[in-house]
Amino acid sequence: MENQEEIWQALPGVPGVEISTFGNVRTLDRLVSSEKMTRFTKGRVLKQQHNTLGYLQVNIIVDGKRITKKVHRLVAQAFIPNPDSLSDVNHKNCIRDDNRVENLEWCSKSYNQKYREKHGVSQTEAAGHPLFAVNLATLEVSHFRSQQEAGRLLGFGQGNIGAVIRGKQKYTNGFWFTNANDDSVDLTKRKLYYIDKTRLTAADTASVDFVSKIISE
Repeated sequence: MENQEEIWQALPGVPGVEISTFGNVRTLDRLVSSEKMTRFTKGRVLKQQHNTLGYLQVNIIVDGKRITKKVHRLVAQAFIPNPDSLSDVNHKNCIRDDNRVENLEWCSKSYNQKYREKHGVSQTEAAGHPLFAVNLATLEVSHFRSQQEAGRLLGFGQGNIGAVIRGKQKYTNGFWFTNANDDSVDLTKRKLYYIDKTRLTAADTASVDFVSKIISE
């Protein structure tokens, strides 16, 4: 896998933009002209972001307008033939941000749905790092086997969950997260149970700092 060569190809219908077999998207070096001057703009790899469902998306310029595209569909359009004009792109390993071309396939909506129902949890997800999620509105505590599973079931990007766990942001989408795979997992479970069952004031319930304080004690 590590020895595979990254192949770049022009993005269909978008001049000056290429996409790779690894799922990266880049602009090419180009000259940009205006009434006053012509300047050189160096190409670059575009930053990608997770959407609320965990798919990676990228902003590109098409006909002078900035639009947002799902990366897995761009990879499929560039590298995978679709003679039957199938509508959906399936992730074979069920990891929604793994956009390597060999992990993707064109399929029908019904196939995509049945595939998720049968293989909804990938081996990577099942063997992931367990974590707890605290709903800051209700203080309900949930346990997940991995960040992938939490993002898939809660309906938002795994990247935001990781940012909360690493302390880069206090919460995301109304949830606070903490890892559950360290030596103090039993103590952590008891503290989370306390949060889940204790009646708190509305002000305390909305306070991420309050929840963090209980967990860190």
